[in-house]
Amino acid sequence: MITLMASCTVTENLTFDTGSAASTTDIHVQPFFIDVLEDYSEFMPSGDESIMDSAVTAFAGQVENSEQGYDTISIKTGENEYVLSFSFSDLARLADEMGGQAQTIIRQSEKSLSFECSIDNYTQLERIVPFLADPNISVFLAQYNIGYSEQDYMDMITFAIGEEAPEALRTSMITVNVTVPGTITSITGADQTGPDSFTFSFPLIDFLLLAQPLAFSVQWV
Repeated sequence: MITLMASCTVTENLTFDTGSAASTTDIHVQPFFIDVLEDYSEFMPSGDESIMDSAVTAFAGQVENSEQGYDTISIKTGENEYVLSFSFSDLARLADEMGGQAQTIIRQSEKSLSFECSIDNYTQLERIVPFLADPNISVFLAQYNIGYSEQDYMDMITFAIGEEAPEALRTSMITVNVTVPGTITSITGADQTGPDSFTFSFPLIDFLLLAQPLAFSVQWV
């Protein structure tokens, strides 16, 4: 559900069941990138919290305060490493509620699930995850990099963050493992891993540029 920033690895496990579902996400962010965000971000945390501590806590609070989300837990498991889990009734409705209006990124029905994030609906994602709209963070994200090649982006982030940034970014991945309450009959844009499961995975740079939509769809019986 969440893709927070550059130079990080995110693995989400989504399990859908009849009438309910749950998400557990592991997040790891490179320490040097946290330092840069601390220098520039407007969303400065208080006390001993890092900016990432604050971002994860705020997102967990958004979920817990919604009508669709419940049983929310966020745990810091190491330096700049987190586990965020929550249950929900309907993922698309949860995204609608968190964004304050109907969105087109996630669509869910009793027997299907689809996801499509593109430059055309990216502002909907910013409403769902307000942290992404911080003007000092959004300069690293898709809205500010339309038309950039991967090399253009690497040159920019080297200048902005440092020589270590490109290699850290090249190894950063977003992975979503999904289990559905039935037997999959149709799947596009993702890799089926079992009769009722699939994986949607992509390099983080693909999200940062959004030169092509990130999308999958699946149906089951």
